[in-house]
Amino acid sequence: VVFDAMSAATSRDADLVLVDTAGRLHTKVNLMEELKKLRRIVDRTPGVLREVLLVIDATTGQNGLVQARQFTEAVEVTGVVLTKLDGTAKGGIVLAIQAELGIPVKVVGIGESAEDLVPFDPVEFVDALLSAG
Repeated sequence: VVFDAMSAATSRDADLVLVDTAGRLHTKVNLMEELKKLRRIVDRTPGVLREVLLVIDATTGQNGLVQARQFTEAVEVTGVVLTKLDGTAKGGIVLAIQAELGIPVKVVGIGESAEDLVPFDPVEFVDALLSAG
């Protein structure tokens, strides 16, 4: 499916191909291998900008760092989407992900609708993190 999508996008001069996979655990080897295969297919398309976003639930905690490590090894994650910031979760794990892996947060989810996915504002995030005490 990804091969066909990339071919169609190239022939139609499309600006964007979004590949959304089912959620998966980093411990499921066969699913991680499937991700690697998808990445190889995309990488074969010349002249495209590749953005690989890892969606992390803000309630995940330290396991989020383990996930980010494993997914980055498999598919070179370029950014994080941090969801469920509208609840009680602080999402502090993204600080460790940024510090250790250099992966920036690109988008945060503050609700359940598409409009609730907003660009990440680091100053606002740190202010909220420190005041949530």
